Formats: sequence, structure tokens, C-alpha cells
Amino acid sequence: MLYHDFLKDKLIDSLRLNFSDKFSSDIIDKSELTIEIPNNKKFGDVSTNVAMVFSKKLGTTPNNLAEKVINELRKIEAIEKIEQVGPGFINIFFKINFWHDQLKVLLKKMERYNYKIKKKKICLEFVSANPTGLMHIGHARGAVLGDTISSVLEEVGHDVVREYYINDAGEQIKVLCNTINHHLNYNNEPINDLKNIYPGEYLKKVSKKMSNLLQKGEKKQLKNESEVVDVVMSDIKNDLREISVGHNYFVSEKKISNEKKVSILKNKLEKQKLSYYGYQDKPKSIDDDNWKKKKQLLFKSKNLGDETDRALLKPNGESTYFMSDIIYHQNKIDRNFDTLINIWGVDHSGYVKRLKLALEALNPNKKYNFEIKLTSLVNLIEGEKKKKMSKREGNYITLRDVVKEVGSDVIRFMMISRNADKKIDFDFDLVLSKSKDNPVFYVQYAYARSMSLVKIFNKTFDCNFNEIDKSDFDLSHLILDEEKALIKKLCNFFNVIMSSAKYYEPHRITNYLYEIAKDFHAYWGLGKVDTSKKIIMDENEALSRSRLFLIYAISQIIKKSMDILKINCPESM
Repeated sequence: MLYHDFLKDKLIDSLRLNFSDKFSSDIIDKSELTIEIPNNKKFGDVSTNVAMVFSKKLGTTPNNLAEKVINELRKIEAIEKIEQVGPGFINIFFKINFWHDQLKVLLKKMERYNYKIKKKKICLEFVSANPTGLMHIGHARGAVLGDTISSVLEEVGHDVVREYYINDAGEQIKVLCNTINHHLNYNNEPINDLKNIYPGEYLKKVSKKMSNLLQKGEKKQLKNESEVVDVVMSDIKNDLREISVGHNYFVSEKKISNEKKVSILKNKLEKQKLSYYGYQDKPKSIDDDNWKKKKQLLFKSKNLGDETDRALLKPNGESTYFMSDIIYHQNKIDRNFDTLINIWGVDHSGYVKRLKLALEALNPNKKYNFEIKLTSLVNLIEGEKKKKMSKREGNYITLRDVVKEVGSDVIRFMMISRNADKKIDFDFDLVLSKSKDNPVFYVQYAYARSMSLVKIFNKTFDCNFNEIDKSDFDLSHLILDEEKALIKKLCNFFNVIMSSAKYYEPHRITNYLYEIAKDFHAYWGLGKVDTSKKIIMDENEALSRSRLFLIYAISQIIKKSMDILKINCPESM
């Protein structure tokens, strides 16, 4: 059993023993209990918040609870020292041989680990870029984030459905079709009216494809909007495949928000007295002196805590985006998902509250969890200059161009290298460099270097390390502070994956990988300064075996993590 599971069980047992009259599994939730590795080793190998979290529930003080827990923990042979610090914090120091055993347990658990989660059915919607042009690097952030969160959730045991919501209705599709028809009929005429035409070379190429399709059908003008949407979506899907992103379902807004579905929702809202016909103030985005208020169907969101009531239907009777979003998300709820997760750009932040309020009002007795992760901007930097991009003006850098220049691995790692709400500076010079400042290279190089050490060991001692039975390896030689620190960090692997899944934050994994790589490279470098600290020592096979076992564990953690992230691990660089 790994240390965090082992300690949690011991801590819960001590609470049950010392507070039997008040202890109940209903009030003592093990998931609230944290076991952490302090940044400063003087605060122990691990620390726990058990006294702070459960003292009130058990009718005692943090200090009293900590004292009773410590008395029980002192009976554990593997514990060398235990301290109470401040108002109930407990710091624990383990004997070195405990960590040696933990390293072996870790490798066994790598084959199959039980995260002991309550399995959930999760719908994760991400990308959902408008089918009006090629994807840009900003779309890539949401794409990789959504795909990676899905992979992490699946890794811990959840069922995940990946969905892409195709915005194939509304004004932007009308403008798209206007653009295609314009190119079909006036191919060489310059575009001056940006309000009704999308600029850029890409849609000219789409027009050529459409021209061939229309000629086959003996048509001269595009009338079916779905024809051009299908062509653009085909290119978007190809671009997503290039960065190893896939979806289970592509949901059409046009199909899911048809007249029948709109009528059903409209009647439901009226029945629950959640809508009315009224007037909205002039939107801030409209700059038209002739604009007049018109009666339209509104959702009573102000009564529920929103700033204003939101439009469900336009004055002409057409559905708003809000109406379509409610229908789509109600469809998810009706499919009995336990959790809905959306990955949206930060520019959609204003829609979050109104959508959540609408779903809560429509489903007062339905249990589900709805999370929306907002992704911040991605700045493309080349030669210390930011590249300005505008999709509407047609001067943006496409995702496929970036993939050609830096590759999928770099894009996937960098897009999840920071928390979703933090901006990312995608520096071309940095991500193509071979230095520790390039986190992708640094981690991949750590794996390649570990594989190189295995080859050196095999050649030095005329054996095949991968075929050796490692269960009886003597790890007592691993006594350096650097070795102990690495072992502790490695043994935290499953905690990192679990917390990444719990909070939908895959940057925890990339940060962890970088720390492992940094410590590994530093450990490797010790032998350059002091030959007694070399990993492979010709004259000492036993010590070499112990140290290579540690290196092997590092390689397995890196490989497993990178597999979850869908990033390659080359064995040589």
C-alpha cells in the first residue's frame, strides 16, 4: 500500500478508536483528509490536516485530536519521528527503509491502481469552434485541455463522453454562405463589406471545393447551408486529429434546436412561469441610432440572481443562442449524465451564470454537477514580438501552420502547462530550443537519458535490466538526500493524477513532470562532480542496481504520465 493510502487508513482508524462515541462514516469523509509532502523537509516527509478538519465534527479541539492521533501513530514501526506544529498540524518523518519499500510498491501499482472513486458518467463538451474557418492556436488550448481532462478522468475510472457542439445556425452561418456564394460568382472582386463577408484565403479554397460539388449537381449557387458546414468541419476534424484530439459525438445546433424542440422548451418555461413576452434594453454591442425596442420572449433570469432578463427568442421569432444552449444542455441532462463539463473561451464568461440559472430552474429535483472551465488567451510570440490575430479580418495563424512548425507534442504540453484561467505565451523560439527553459524538451530528454542509462548498465554488467526480477533488489544503498527526495516525489504520482481529475487541472501533471525531470537531471549531474555519486559504477554493481532501479521508476512515471497526456516519449534524442 502506498503511503497516502496507508496513512489515511491509520488516521481514520485512530479517530474511530479514540472518538468511538461520536465517530460516524456520515460525518468523517476520508476525501477531506489530505496527506501532503511539504516543500521544506524540516516539516517532515509528509504532513496531514486531520486535526484541523475533523476536530469540530468530533466535538474536540484540534490540539486534543492531534495529541490522540499522534499517540496512535507512534506505534507504527515505519515512523521515525512525529511532531505537532501550530494548531493541529501533524508532521511525520519515516525511516529510510520505508521509502525503499514504497518505491517497489509504486512500480507494482503502476500496472493497475485502484483510485477508489465513485464512478461517474461525464459529458465533456470542448472546442465547439464556429465552422466558419480553420482552427487557430486559441482553439487548440480548449481542444487539448478538454481532451486531456477527459483522458485523466478516464484514467481514474470515470466514463467520459467527448462532444463537439457545431454552431451551424445563426448569423455567422448566413455570412459564411454569403462568402461562399460571393466567391462562386465574383471570384476576383475585392471584398469591402466585412459585415456580410468573411475575408481570408481559406474560404476561397472552400469555394473551389463547393464549386466542384455544385457543378456535379448542376447548381450555380449554394442554397443548403449544411453543404459548406460539412466541408469546413471536415478540415476542423483533420486539424484536431493532427494534435491527437477526438470526439465521440458532433452535435448540430440546427438539428438539436429544431422547431419542435424550441416549442417544447417554450411551453415548459411558460408552464413553470419562467418566461414572458417583454422588452429588452438596447444591447451595448449595437451602435444604431435607429434601434427600437421590440417585444420578444424573455427568460426571468433577473428573479434568479442575474443582472437582467435574457432573450430566448428574437423579435422575428428566431431562437437566440441562449435558447439553443438551454435545449442542448437540457438534452445532456436528459441523457442522465452525472456531471457536465464545458470548456469555453474566456470571452464566453457572460453566458455562464444565465445558463446555469436556466438549467437549475428547469431541473429543481434533478441531481447533476455542471462545471464550466474558461480558457484564457494564447499569445503567439516570435522574435520577442506578439503576433496579432483576428479571425474576422482573416489574418490569423492557423493551428495546422503551428503544428507543421513545432509538432503535436509541443502544442499538447504547452496548452496545458498553466491553469486554464492564466494566459499562455507560446514562444516559438523557446519551444524549439533544447534547454531546460523548454519544458517539453526537458521532460522528453529526461526519459531519453534514463533509457540511455539502462543501455549503459546492460553493457557494463553484460545483462538485460528489463528482464531482471526487480522484486528482490536491495535498495538500502539509496541513502542520499537527493535519492530520498526523488522517491518521495515519485510516490506522489497517483495523488497528482487524482487531484488533476478532481479539479479538472491537467497542468498539475505537467508541473509534476517538470519537477521530476529537474530533480532527475540534477541527480544525474552529481556524478560529474563526485564520482562516488555516479549512477552506473563499474566497480559496484549492487549500488548501480539500486540507483538504476530509481532511474527505472522515474522513466516509468514519465512514460505513464506522457501517455495520459498523449505526448510521445522518444528513447533517444
